[in-house]
Order: sequence, then structure tokens, then C-alpha cells
Amino acid sequence: MDKQTLFCQFIDQNLTSAYRFAYSYMKNQQDAEDVVNESVIKAMRGLGSLRDTSKIKPWFFKIISNTAISWLQKQKKTTTSTLEDMELLLHTQDDYSHMMVEDMLRSLDEKYKAVLVLRYFERMTLGEIGEVLDLNENTVKTRLYRALEQLRMQMEVDVS
Repeated sequence: MDKQTLFCQFIDQNLTSAYRFAYSYMKNQQDAEDVVNESVIKAMRGLGSLRDTSKIKPWFFKIISNTAISWLQKQKKTTTSTLEDMELLLHTQDDYSHMMVEDMLRSLDEKYKAVLVLRYFERMTLGEIGEVLDLNENTVKTRLYRALEQLRMQMEVDVS
């Protein structure tokens, strides 16, 4: 199977995941959609740089991450997600409506949020997350631990 066909199949199967990851950066439905669209175009143009087709997911999510960061730097804007946006995002594939995911994720620093989204929503390995975010695997472990610790402390405060 050629790379273009493989990529098209990958996008068909992972579009919701790609959107969810872009949304974790953009915090806005329209901007996340724009980032995913731009990332798909960049990936199609750069398919020649994909050496190992078994690593298509980390490769593509790296493109999404870079595109989102560039987009945010260009726009230099801050947006807040609305409850309706988060509910739409969460109901696209999984149902986490019983959790206050939006508030918990919003409270985290971006570097921790990206690691959590990739690990638990996208089910990437620590090595894949390291590839996407250009981090050492030990740094990924540390950030994941700190993010979970911050969430645990926040949950304890919320319960009290």
C-alpha cells in the first residue's frame, strides 16, 4: 500500500483523535478544525518525509502540535473553551460528561495538558509522546506524574 492511501485510511480512522488533540491546544472548535485541516494538508505534502509508516500517528500528531503552536503564536490570542464546546468534543467518541474534565484540564499548564491528552485520550506510549513533543521519555514520565499529582490535589480540594 502506498503512503498516500495509508495516510487517507489513517485520517479516516483518527480524525476525531486529531481534532481532540488540536482542541487541547486551541480551546476553540473552529480553530481546532482549522489546525487539523492545515495539518492534513501539511502532512499530505510531507508524506515523503515519513520514513517508518508504523509511526504515522506520532508523526502526524507532531505536525498537529507544531501547527497549533504556530497558529497560537501568529494569533497571539487567548480563548476560553465553553461548556458547549467541551461537551461536543467529549460526546464525539467517548462520554466523560460525569467528570469535570474541562475545568481540570484548563487548570493545568500546557506542557502537562498535552502529555495527559496524548497518554489517556490518544493512548500513546511514553515513547510516542516523546516523539510528538520532542521530549526525552523521562521528561514525559515526569510531566505525566506531575500532571496527575496536580489533578489529584485538585480533586481532593474539590471533594473537601
